[in-house]
Amino acid sequence: MLFLPLVVTGCSQSIDERADHYVEVSYTLCGAKVRSYSQGDDGKIRIVCDNNSYFSVKDEDTLAYMHELNGAYCQGKGFSNFHERSRYFTFTCEDDKNFNVPK
Repeated sequence: MLFLPLVVTGCSQSIDERADHYVEVSYTLCGAKVRSYSQGDDGKIRIVCDNNSYFSVKDEDTLAYMHELNGAYCQGKGFSNFHERSRYFTFTCEDDKNFNVPK
């Protein structure tokens, strides 16, 4: 019986650690402060930025890829919008540059 509480505690700590990681990444994607950050039961990550940017991301893999795209295409300034399509990502950087990148 003592083993069960340790397993539950261990799992909830890893969830908290992952949430902290995603919040940190979302700051770099916004290029501004984060107004709200949540992950729904469907696994989608939703981020609303102080600059009114809004992102609904399918999962943490997409969030990590957004971080890479931000660095490569937006010079780390963040996105004003970002959409994931079935075969490509469409996004606009904060400096109004538009891109369509195949998956």
